[in-house]
Amino acid sequence: MLAATAMTAVQNTLIRLLADSGIHPFEIAFFRCFFGFISVAALVLWSTRALPRSGAVAPMAASGVLHLLSMLAFFYGLSVIPLNDASALTFATPLFGTIAAALFLREKVPARRWIAIAIGFVGVLIVLRPGSVPFSLGAGLVLSSTITFAGVTVLIKHLSATVPTTTIVFYQSLSVSILTALPAALVWTTPSAGNLVLLVGLGLLGTAGWLCFTRAFALADASAILPLEFARLPFVAILAYALFGEIPDRWVWIGAAVIFGSTLYIAHREHAAYRAR
Repeated sequence: MLAATAMTAVQNTLIRLLADSGIHPFEIAFFRCFFGFISVAALVLWSTRALPRSGAVAPMAASGVLHLLSMLAFFYGLSVIPLNDASALTFATPLFGTIAAALFLREKVPARRWIAIAIGFVGVLIVLRPGSVPFSLGAGLVLSSTITFAGVTVLIKHLSATVPTTTIVFYQSLSVSILTALPAALVWTTPSAGNLVLLVGLGLLGTAGWLCFTRAFALADASAILPLEFARLPFVAILAYALFGEIPDRWVWIGAAVIFGSTLYIAHREHAAYRAR
């Protein structure tokens, strides 16, 4: 999960660089999915020498649609608001994801974990300081993407119990590539050679991160690993400063300290429970 968050931070930075160069976010989403599908298809065919099979068509289709909506909303929102702000808003995903896991997957979430997650969310609110900054369309789109992505995480956790990780990623990449083609066609511009290299890298990073993310759900409860997404904050802060000159203020670091404290506590409790079992 930590590897997935690091690759996501780099991926978000590439999205912002490409959007600033004039490529529409919908087209970026298509290339990310297209090159991502090519890489995962090569991986699957190399390892199995056959197309993966699964009878879980309905949950995979639902996951693909939710992933499409989440991706388009996030990519567009990321192009119009600061990188640090967009990344901070996505930290609400563990809250929604944990609630969804408890409601739909019937996962048992101990009271201490609920309290730690609530404290982590307070840290996110410290970073965002609601009321002191006007709420924009970009922020609304990014927040909407976190809600729909929470639905994706629940479906992946459900699928991972019976479907191999590579099969989930293969068909999810295929479905989202097809679904993003139409929005991309409406705003199409031919990318330059330099941008094409970045788009290929975006697809490879997206696939590697998604494989790590999906595999994490096969190894642990969603409510236990989702809070680790908070670790994306320092990765994004470094990249945002180096490439865009965005400097997080002291509230970002105070909020980060609260977030990491809650995340470390959750990780400690999960490790203790594992050792006890």
